Amino acid sequence: MKKLLLALLIVMVLTSAFGQFARINTIRIIADGTIDERGGMKISFKWVFPTNALYMQVKSTFPNPYVLLRNLTTFSSVFELTNTKVSYDDAKNSILVDADVIGAVVNRKGRWEFNLGKGAELVHATDQMAIFVLVSAASSEEVIFTTMKLKLPSGCSELRYDPASGVFSFNMKRKNVSGSVSADVNAKVKPRIMSALYKVYGMPDVMDGAYWVAKFILTNKGKGDIVDLRISYKLGDYTSWSPESVYDVVPPNGAVVDLYYPIISSNVTQLRSQTPVDLQIKYSYKDRSGKTYSDTIIKRIQILGVNQFEFSNVPEEERTGSWIDNFSNSPLLAAFVTHLDDVVKSFVGLVSQYSGGAGAALKDKDAIAFMRSLYDLAIHNGISYQTPSGFLVEYTSLGQDVKYPRDVLRDKAGTCIDLAILFAAVGQAVNLKSYLVVMPGHAFTVIQLPSGDILPIETTGLGGPVVGRSATFEQAVEMAMELLGKLEFGKFFIVEIGEMQRKGVLPPELPQLPSTIIKDWGYTLPRATGGTAGGSTPQTTAPQTGTGTQPRPSQPSTTVVNLTGVFEGTYRNNISGQQGTLEFYIEQSGSTIKGTAWADQDMGDFTGTVSGNNVKITAKMESSAYGTNYVVVFNGTVQGNTIQGTYTVQGTNVSGTFQVKRTQ
Repeated sequence: MKKLLLALLIVMVLTSAFGQFARINTIRIIADGTIDERGGMKISFKWVFPTNALYMQVKSTFPNPYVLLRNLTTFSSVFELTNTKVSYDDAKNSILVDADVIGAVVNRKGRWEFNLGKGAELVHATDQMAIFVLVSAASSEEVIFTTMKLKLPSGCSELRYDPASGVFSFNMKRKNVSGSVSADVNAKVKPRIMSALYKVYGMPDVMDGAYWVAKFILTNKGKGDIVDLRISYKLGDYTSWSPESVYDVVPPNGAVVDLYYPIISSNVTQLRSQTPVDLQIKYSYKDRSGKTYSDTIIKRIQILGVNQFEFSNVPEEERTGSWIDNFSNSPLLAAFVTHLDDVVKSFVGLVSQYSGGAGAALKDKDAIAFMRSLYDLAIHNGISYQTPSGFLVEYTSLGQDVKYPRDVLRDKAGTCIDLAILFAAVGQAVNLKSYLVVMPGHAFTVIQLPSGDILPIETTGLGGPVVGRSATFEQAVEMAMELLGKLEFGKFFIVEIGEMQRKGVLPPELPQLPSTIIKDWGYTLPRATGGTAGGSTPQTTAPQTGTGTQPRPSQPSTTVVNLTGVFEGTYRNNISGQQGTLEFYIEQSGSTIKGTAWADQDMGDFTGTVSGNNVKITAKMESSAYGTNYVVVFNGTVQGNTIQGTYTVQGTNVSGTFQVKRTQ
């Protein structure tokens, strides 16, 4: 029953990543189950923590123990449970679970089957008992040791366990029961599925099977056996009818729980917005006299667009308000990390050229140089952090658009999660193990260096709504390292991209784009000769504006305007499209000006010249958010009490327009 056993560990394993918390050592899980002749099961679990300190940390973080077992106790569970009780046992540093499992054991091909889970070992078996052991590593520092004892009904024989399928099966003597049948049918369906995750829904092993699309539950309320139960599913025009699930016998008061993992057509990735579709479930069965009963159930669900991501697999009505409940889907963000996309590969080639072509995955020095080149090249080409509209905050709405790396490269802008995904994709493309760290209100990237050390990067240091507000690479690393130190137990996910994709969380198919698309989008190296040799720190030079020209005076002339005073107005960033406030305090002496400039919260001193109606201002600004300095050159034309023109940020591709008006 590995799917049940690992439910708690989905939360717990994350606490050990990057050494943020104390070592857990060995976690013991003790399970006892009693199977009845109808296929039902009473089950008890005990999680025993190795230290009281860890136990108290878990308990204080999750006062409601049900939150730790959401995949057991909610709509998303692969099993159907009733009478579930979860409690803490302070005396034994344990969490206790008791529940009844409906339809735990089913009859197929003449044998009774129970899906225990893969990788266990059957260490003891009699006609009425089977004992299993499972030892697994949660990380390099934690081992989970599980023992499970199953009590069987009398008359069982030929006990077998298949480690490859995870199925435990046996024969059980019972008499056929004739009589009237009455099927109580309940079909649960996910109200929404993500087209970006269409591959995940077809893989029962992903995330311990929690991403089924439909759960069909049939309970025999009659007095006779239901035989030859057959179930098939179809998801609109995006799937064919699934192969039939066949169950030989459902005894009186017995049940079957059947899960649908559809093989969905890649055509679903053409959807750009939420789209309704009908899920059909057709089923038939017989009684012992051979009479056939059949019916079809139709449920309408929504398929989200290819950029739409739903943060939680827990229905809103079942959420407790905990952060884990609202963001349980975070590991599935690995499907947006498209390092095999040709567009990403082309961009990676540009980064490699800029970094000098060193093998990023061979030495820490080369890996750091490569990631620095990525960061600096992003600044040079104007990739900017885009303030999200409520993404990754503690709220209960359904989801948000998430960009693929190609979308960020096209728009040259993205939210924290969009930029983190881009950096993770580039890291994966050069064989650097990459992680996404998702925490309340934020997300960032962590790269594992060849030595095993880590390199966290705060990608929101790129650009921003204020002209040229970019942190240096070193500052971006320092900020991300501070964030790692602030992670709260039970309030973060660390998503290992490669591991999640190996488990089946794979990116969708995306449209083919021209091989020249990176060039077409205007990406350039800071200098025409290419990268820096040997992976040394790249140096940038000021690029030209989009037109390659600067405003020029119509003709040389003597100074004819007096700009002494205060000018206030706005600027607009050409890259992100965002606007902000701009203010100049100007003192003029002949053709020379000086003073102070403010761009939103940033400020700095400037010098400049006036020639005719044309003015040039060079301002040395300090970022209030990052504590970094940058230089902005304003070129404008004076028209009465107004100055308007363009600006560029030296050493970057950031540019825009501005207009200010004299107020004093």
